[in-house]
Amino acid sequence: MAHHQAQLKLLQQMLSLVPNSGSKQVINDAVFVCIDCEAFEHAQQKITEIGIAVLDTRDVADLDGNSTEEAWLAKIKYAHYRPVEYAHLRNKSFVKGCPEQFNFGPSTWVHLVDVKDVLKRAFSHPAQLQQAANFHSPLSDPGRNVIYVAHGASNDNAYMKQVGFNMAADADVSRTMDTQVLAGGSKKSSIGLHRLLLSLGMTPVNLHNAGNDAAYTLQAFVLMALKDFAVPGSVSANLAKIVGKLPPAKQNPRVAPQVWAGTAVAPDEPDESNTKAVSAGPPAGDKVERRRRKRAVRAARRADGSAEDAGGGQRSLPSFNRPSARAAPPG
Repeated sequence: MAHHQAQLKLLQQMLSLVPNSGSKQVINDAVFVCIDCEAFEHAQQKITEIGIAVLDTRDVADLDGNSTEEAWLAKIKYAHYRPVEYAHLRNKSFVKGCPEQFNFGPSTWVHLVDVKDVLKRAFSHPAQLQQAANFHSPLSDPGRNVIYVAHGASNDNAYMKQVGFNMAADADVSRTMDTQVLAGGSKKSSIGLHRLLLSLGMTPVNLHNAGNDAAYTLQAFVLMALKDFAVPGSVSANLAKIVGKLPPAKQNPRVAPQVWAGTAVAPDEPDESNTKAVSAGPPAGDKVERRRRKRAVRAARRADGSAEDAGGGQRSLPSFNRPSARAAPPG
């Protein structure tokens, strides 16, 4: 059996589409955590967006191979984070970025100093994704078996290192599963996300937004398992039909709602009131927390005063509208 077919069979067992073979490779009670990162095209060390999608197998326990695809995909949770310091950066030379167009909930502004902690909380308590950036919210239910999902995992691992997060040291992951591998791709013959989605009958909208790409990657992950279960071998067969130049990905100019979390503060709002609502960590009197907040404020001021765009000009951070409610990241 080809490697990608074996991986699909393992996934089908973890989703309870087929009986568990008892193999040690099958991870029971798993939570799938998908990550996608967007980097600035002229400075790849600047990570402008982080997208997270999560599927908890406990949430699909009542589904099976006869359930609709929509019922399965409805169980996925989503989040989209944007570092305030890079709000002014937009990709447009090589791919058309659309950081404002997250399709699956609000975009959450965070400071760079918070991103590592957000990722750590997302991996340690993935079933509580909506609380990942709300550091005042206590997390429970630790010790789940986490499976890391990505489309080209090595790329996103490298991007996460740029925000201080190391998969080997900062996440307890039972296994990594790559949608390129499941689709039959390899380093020498990669399969683009857009092509994969079209082969699965999906029409992606606003690609190259990290939140959307993470969402579509995890959706494709689930759909490959479902379609191969229904018609074995159909994933490879349908992918082979998508040849030549792909049609342009669809765009929707919608602007996602915005919320602030971690140590990020909504524009024109006093620090103290925002801290009580969405800030993170120990009480304000804690020395470590005070130093952390000072670093965040200094970083934001540097970005505001010396932000550079792709053309080398200077401009301040965009003027944001206040969110209608102070909320945790989407879940």
